[in-house]
Amino acid sequence: MKDQRFIDELSEQLARVLPGVEAAGEDIRKALSGGLQQGFRRMDLLTREEFEQQSEALARAEARIAELERAVSALEARLNSVAGD
Repeated sequence: MKDQRFIDELSEQLARVLPGVEAAGEDIRKALSGGLQQGFRRMDLLTREEFEQQSEALARAEARIAELERAVSALEARLNSVAGD
């Protein structure tokens, strides 16, 4: 996951919720942030932007497939009409 701002915000929220973390300071906050980053990397999550890009690529691929299916159908019809002569 590449959204560092999200991870930073989440680690800050965890630091506020967990007792004693605020007093321990920046070291705990960094450890929380590092642990979150590692966990998210293992989950292989996408950012919203990456998801949108993949959705757009899929839509383009589906449109191209439909176009190619129409072309194949037209060629098959043409072949059948030639073979029927």
